[in-house]
Amino acid sequence: MIVSGARNSLQLFTVGADVSGEPTLITPASFQSLGAREVQELERWLKARPEVMGEDLKIVGSQFAGFDRTLDRLDLLALDRQGKLVVVEIKRDESSNGQDLQALRYAAYVSTLTAEQVVGMYQAYEAAERQRELTTGQARAELEEWTGGKALDPLDEDAVPRIVLVAAGFPVGVTNTVLWLTRNFDMDITCVQVTPYTVAGEIVLAASVLIPLPEAAAFEVRLKEKQRTARRRRAAGNSIDFAVARAFIAAIPTGRWASYGDVAAAAGAPKGGQALGTWLARMETDVPSLVYRVLNRLGEVSPGWRSVDPALPPTPEAVRERLVREGVRFDAQDRASPDQRFTTDDWATLQPPESSES
Repeated sequence: MIVSGARNSLQLFTVGADVSGEPTLITPASFQSLGAREVQELERWLKARPEVMGEDLKIVGSQFAGFDRTLDRLDLLALDRQGKLVVVEIKRDESSNGQDLQALRYAAYVSTLTAEQVVGMYQAYEAAERQRELTTGQARAELEEWTGGKALDPLDEDAVPRIVLVAAGFPVGVTNTVLWLTRNFDMDITCVQVTPYTVAGEIVLAASVLIPLPEAAAFEVRLKEKQRTARRRRAAGNSIDFAVARAFIAAIPTGRWASYGDVAAAAGAPKGGQALGTWLARMETDVPSLVYRVLNRLGEVSPGWRSVDPALPPTPEAVRERLVREGVRFDAQDRASPDQRFTTDDWATLQPPESSES
């Protein structure tokens, strides 16, 4: 990794026109000296070739400033192949000690985005960048094709987006913070160093993933999975008990609603809301009859709701209409009233008391 005053983590040498020469260090330039600006050049290059950041990413938004009650502007928002949102924070030259905090703030904003909002952002991005006018269905289909056919609905329950920091160098304050967050809080943060050179009159970009080290990536994945498994076993058992999940859904009273997280918590996995949503989205037979009463954590009907079961509402609009008829109140943002949420505590009061032996 690179710290202030240290050598570059990637060095380029020339040996001349043939192998008889000796290595001569090519001194890196700076984006500032080359007149390369952060948004107009560096960000544009990353949008054109996201693989500069070391992986396949699909850009879904740039310079987004539509977060609630703030003028903060996100550099780039992307979607990875696994269907995770990725916050990209760019610094033209060396990262400042505030880049990590700024990225965390943007990640907090992004954590509130729903799948429907992400699709809308992608529509706006494609229209602005490529003059492509996509319908909502077309935009969603393109994003789901990008993720290998995975539904976008789990984004409604995913509150921890990934972060990619891009800069020409990283001070020790940033790298130490990133390592601490990734190792102790299970966050997925990548540091990518992009350094410009001038070679034979051309600008050359050298990109290197500093954190996580590519050679240690598989080890880090195994270590994180081990830690996650241990935490799950300590806090909530090994996995979701889907029989209990069905029982909880069946117990949601008329005029009430529950979140995917509520169902997962009742089934023994408090942090399993995303997995629960995926299980329900893939279910084709034996669908719980009251599953339409399960909404996302904000009380919204999943925009990807579709059902061919004649006993269930076929569309998101039909779900809202049925819930309204049952007495559920929705606000102007189509979010169900928090006062009508059916929680695990409510469910516990419905359970018969345990018999005690005399």
